[in-house]
Amino acid sequence: MNATLRSLARLGLVAAATGTVLFGTTACSLASVPADSVEQQIVSKLGAQGVSLDNGKADCATDLDATVGASQTCEFHSGGQPVGAVVTVTAVDGDTVSFDITTEPRPVPKALLQGTVGSLVAQNAGVPIDTTTCDGDLAPTTGQAVGCRVTSGEDSIDVRATVTEIQGGLVNFDVEQV
Repeated sequence: MNATLRSLARLGLVAAATGTVLFGTTACSLASVPADSVEQQIVSKLGAQGVSLDNGKADCATDLDATVGASQTCEFHSGGQPVGAVVTVTAVDGDTVSFDITTEPRPVPKALLQGTVGSLVAQNAGVPIDTTTCDGDLAPTTGQAVGCRVTSGEDSIDVRATVTEIQGGLVNFDVEQV
């Protein structure tokens, strides 16, 4: 086996992510806030918090009901990772609807996990990686893990991606050889 790949047992690889905080925002409407207005507010407010939204967009399936307590979950991607944006109406005053936006973690999809793990191993081991195969999605819960096999040429190693923390809806994880 390649000596560089064997040395991965001593490496702690981390996938980086950014976080967000809870905040309030305002949009105008009588019965509902149009989905595109909610999406624009998500992009604006999360962007102001330093969150990178892939393609600068969020997606809300429907308009937001202008009723205190009404809630919906929209979605955006950051670094390819899906993140939920939970929008909850906190006040309605005439044509002004106030709502909070919080982030909600989503599983790291298997395809994204394989690409990230393969890239991290290649970068830290200094060898090209031919294939990376993971057992499934990585659940967004601290301590959850998924096994992966990384192959370079004829050499393969087994690694484990383990969730270390959730920050602003993004899943951070370490990768270590098993």
